[in-house]
Amino acid sequence: MRKSLVKTVAVSMIGNLFEWFDFALFGYFAPIIGKLFFPSEDHTTEVISAFGVFAAGFLARPLGGIIFGHIGDRLGRKKALVMTIILMAVPTAIIGCLPTYTQIGIASPILLILMRMLQGLSMGGNYSGSITFTSEHTNPKSRGLIGSFAVASCLLGILLGSATAAILSFSLLEDQLYSWGWRVPFIIGILICLIGYYMRRNIPESPEYVLTQETGKIQQHPVIEVFREHGSTLTKVIFAVMLHDLSFYILFVYMASYLSENIGISKNAALTINTINLLVVSFVTVASAWLSDHIGRKPVLIVSAIMFIVGTIPLLTIVTHTTDTTTILIVQMILAIAVGGYFGPLPALMVESYPTSVRFSAIAVTTNVSGPLFGGTAPMLVAYLVNCTGSNLVPAYYLTAGAVFALMSLIMIKPPKTTEI
Repeated sequence: MRKSLVKTVAVSMIGNLFEWFDFALFGYFAPIIGKLFFPSEDHTTEVISAFGVFAAGFLARPLGGIIFGHIGDRLGRKKALVMTIILMAVPTAIIGCLPTYTQIGIASPILLILMRMLQGLSMGGNYSGSITFTSEHTNPKSRGLIGSFAVASCLLGILLGSATAAILSFSLLEDQLYSWGWRVPFIIGILICLIGYYMRRNIPESPEYVLTQETGKIQQHPVIEVFREHGSTLTKVIFAVMLHDLSFYILFVYMASYLSENIGISKNAALTINTINLLVVSFVTVASAWLSDHIGRKPVLIVSAIMFIVGTIPLLTIVTHTTDTTTILIVQMILAIAVGGYFGPLPALMVESYPTSVRFSAIAVTTNVSGPLFGGTAPMLVAYLVNCTGSNLVPAYYLTAGAVFALMSLIMIKPPKTTEI
């Protein structure tokens, strides 16, 4: 890998890592936030309310995707990415300083929802922009591997969020965690984001985007062009990406709370299991992406989807019938391998599905339809259905059904013949 590419990928990853660290913190502190901002006699209602605010951030993502997709395709990938990291930093710090419900009443959850929606706007452009920008700095023969670094950086950011929550849970008393401990990583997050902002300002623009500018192929209305000329591809890729979102938000956001609240293991153990398996996913993501450069995107994705279909229900059945942390760790690790296998080739699949002139917007629409619809709502919906039905296997049924739809979509997606400008 040439030196300039290493620098570009590293800087892009660092900014992405810190942005997802800030965004993920909310999910891991959901039980605490629920009690502080949505106090109720029913603890389940508090948790569902907190996950509802988590989902609210996803409602803003489609608008963020449209805005930053337009900026990225019209004015440049770099400009869009610099703007998204600032938009994440400010509301994250404000969340860390917000007074609770007992201090200012209903204004507290309203402000919390507003900050989450601002974070959602940022995420609507950042993830798709990072995938586009990083992948466009390399040739197609290594696009899978290079593109996977964007996903790996997200996972490492989320891993850092999970590890931070675990460390605070181990080192602080419960009263300290509720009174001030949960606020610390949110406030620190703004400093990290500002470092990412400085670094992103000093990286070169995507070579493919520059070529598109020079050849006069910049689209005036890229989002409209995506729906008009690439609607069929868009639909198929959205359903393929759905499994990416469902698997992550069920297995690594919802399960962190589920293991302690429903299964009965300690919060510390649940967060530790989550942290270890996020590390596993990160390694497998890069490995599966490398493999996709050699045998193709679809074979790797299809095998991973089949792993979900065959394994999710029996593996999560084991989890619901044990409180042994070692057993739960091993089961989660098997599922983590399937998650990483699916995550790795996806960025390259998306990049290769759309031409450069509308690529940022197309990937933004793809991820920001799938993310809010299937990912952001999953923790709240699954928590609600478990409460209504009394069945702890609801997450397994939901994830398996998603894997079936994703597999059918993958089969219908045709490999690109060329990468069109």
